[in-house]
Amino acid sequence: MPAIYRLLIGWQMNDTLATVIAIIVPCMIVFLLVQAVAGLSTYIERKLAADIQRRVGPNKCNIGAFFGEFARATVTNGKLQNAGVLGRLMATGLGAAIPVLDIVDKLVYKLAPGILIFLADGIKLIMKEDIIPDAVDKPMFKAAPTIVLVSAFGACAALPFSDAWYVADFNTGVLYIAAVTSIEVLGILMAGWASNNKWALLGGMRSAAQIVSYELPVGLALTTGAMIAGTLSLQGMIIDQFGFHQGGNGLTQGWFWQWNLFHPAMFVLAPVYFLAALAECNRTPFDIPEAESELVAGYHTEYTGMRFAFFFMAEYAMMCVTSALAVTIFLGGWSSGIGPLENWSHWMATQPVFTSDGVLAQAPTFNWWATLFHLGVFGVKTYGLVLIMMWIRWTLPRFRVDQMMTLCWKKLIPLGMLCFFAVSLWMVVRIPIANHLGEETLTGITFTLRAVFALAVLGFLFWFFSKPLTADQKAQREMLAKGFVGTTV
Repeated sequence: MPAIYRLLIGWQMNDTLATVIAIIVPCMIVFLLVQAVAGLSTYIERKLAADIQRRVGPNKCNIGAFFGEFARATVTNGKLQNAGVLGRLMATGLGAAIPVLDIVDKLVYKLAPGILIFLADGIKLIMKEDIIPDAVDKPMFKAAPTIVLVSAFGACAALPFSDAWYVADFNTGVLYIAAVTSIEVLGILMAGWASNNKWALLGGMRSAAQIVSYELPVGLALTTGAMIAGTLSLQGMIIDQFGFHQGGNGLTQGWFWQWNLFHPAMFVLAPVYFLAALAECNRTPFDIPEAESELVAGYHTEYTGMRFAFFFMAEYAMMCVTSALAVTIFLGGWSSGIGPLENWSHWMATQPVFTSDGVLAQAPTFNWWATLFHLGVFGVKTYGLVLIMMWIRWTLPRFRVDQMMTLCWKKLIPLGMLCFFAVSLWMVVRIPIANHLGEETLTGITFTLRAVFALAVLGFLFWFFSKPLTADQKAQREMLAKGFVGTTV
């Protein structure tokens, strides 16, 4: 990670040691962060499902007076005769903090009632007995959950969380993520086969067919984005979406209409990618491999305790990975999309450098406060897409197997190929057009067209969500409201 490496080198640390630390520390941070996000996502999804279904959701496993009661118990134990030195020190430190902790308890209870349910779930899974049936292939059975989890965590190594906060910037980052996430199929197949259970085997085979099929539209979307940017580096693809060019300023570069989403082909590929990503994560309406009504629980039917938790954690981790990749490819990555904000000179430690013919030779580097801001922007965009995945799960019914495969092979793949070849043709035609009109003129034309298209899309969305309800919609709302009158939660 460049930020940590530069900090350690500034402390005059050995270059090799600084490199090792700059790799290990981000890996540990990402590992712990993904676990925390996966745990909290279970609480958020339950609350989201409850809101959609008009019920309360988890509200009993509260923090309540958790911190305050913990402090009081610590103070009481610290006064006992057999209390140790550490217990007495904790009692002394927490005694004065009890009123503050009580306030924190009340605030958290108001904002997120029942939030400790994810901690209760984790403790429950850790304490559950690890049952391994006698008839399974034990080595393969044990290895499968780890392979699935490693596939999700391994992809995080190439994600560009911010301009200077990331694990590694591979010059083949797109290929790396495509390869690492494909390993998940092996783990799922191993789980289904090793379980020696026909329901688990059917779930594993279904999942293999589904993931391998939907990797094709995902690959077409990623390849098209890489072709537009001219690089396989994920950081390079984000920098390309800034639209930096010689002589540009805050009014012409760094704006959201430079994002790939507002490229005509990528605008079509964005929903193609998102649908395929849902299928890759086995999320509704593509959760055929885990169809409870048909296959008990699919390929992880025989798993209990922490081995089951690995599959569960891998699903949420893969949701974050696919959403982060969508943000990188389509939504400008860690860019805020506000041109003047990205081009303020005091946000940039170094300005972009261009060659004599106007090609970007050196991307700008940002100061630490801009880096933290970009990190927050990337996180908000990514989890926004995760929330949409949760929303879809509790809104749409499950597809049949034939519908799922028809959508992939007859709709998404041909559409992805059409966009890919259209961009390829434009890349060829663009060269003589640029030679005839001039690179600056062509850049100005594309900038104007993208700005008009982006503003038109935003205007349509604003109109669509702000227009008044029709008579039929009002009648449906009143009917639903009457249907819930008198019901108990």
